[in-house]
Order: sequence, then structure tokens, then C-alpha cells
Amino acid sequence: MANVILCGWSLVSYLHLDVRVILANDQTSRIAKWRDEALASKKEDWIGSLWWIVNEYPSGTKQIKGSSLDQIVERQRAAAVHEVLAHLRKETGQNFGDDPEAWIAKYTKN
Repeated sequence: MANVILCGWSLVSYLHLDVRVILANDQTSRIAKWRDEALASKKEDWIGSLWWIVNEYPSGTKQIKGSSLDQIVERQRAAAVHEVLAHLRKETGQNFGDDPEAWIAKYTKN
């Protein structure tokens, strides 16, 4: 009986981890897609891509906050933000710092 319970628990744990890995893959793929779009797009589209990078499924929404998979996703997000902001600085000649929200606020059409 204990073996059956242990096997069942192991299966459920594996399936839970498998789903979280699939979600992390989806998140990092989306972040990479938006980064690529921002780096290749026209000025008016940069901010939309940056907004999606920053705001789509923030830490703790699809992953357990602080977990290894969450950390992987958040490193991908931070790297993408860094690349996009460097691109924006180069293309615009302006510098609103490292906070993407400052850039979004500056270039968002009201």
C-alpha cells in the first residue's frame, strides 16, 4: 500500500513539474519573441513590446514565486528588458534610466 501511495505521489509531482516546465518554456519563448520584435520594429512598436515583456505573467503568476523556474523566467525577462532599453537609448538618443516603466510612460500615447 505504501508503495502505491509513493508511486502516486511521485507521478503527481512529476506531472506538476512537467506542467511548470512547459509554462516556463512558453513564458521565455514569449519574452524572446517580444524582445526580437522590439529590436526589429519601428519606433511606435518598441514600447508595446517592452510593455509585454514587463507585464505579461509577472513573477508568481505561472510559476511559484522564487522557484528555480521562476528565477529562469525572470532572468530572461531582465535580460530582454536590458537589451530593449539599450536599443531604445541608441535609437532615440535619450536615457530614462533602467526602469522600463519610465520608458513606457514617456512613449505611451495617452
